[in-house]
Amino acid sequence: MEETLSRTQIIDTAGLLTDKVYILSLVRLQDMRTKQTIEYRLVDPEEADFEKNKISVSRHRQGIDGGKLKQGEVVKIKVPAGMLEYKIVEIGR
Repeated sequence: MEETLSRTQIIDTAGLLTDKVYILSLVRLQDMRTKQTIEYRLVDPEEADFEKNKISVSRHRQGIDGGKLKQGEVVKIKVPAGMLEYKIVEIGR
């Protein structure tokens, strides 16, 4: 726990950009198969809680994190059940 706390940073969400997907982004995704939408907050692995729609950036880095993806883009995320395809509908803070 001490090691985790020693690496802790407080991030002011007021200064976060919404042009691309970053850590702490609130991302609304549309499932390309079912057309349903869902929102996720991208958080550090220690804060991840799927029931609260908080997903770890390290687990999904290949998919929707990294400061590269923008609204309107389609991403593919590999999960144990297979490959999921989502469209980024909105990026917020």
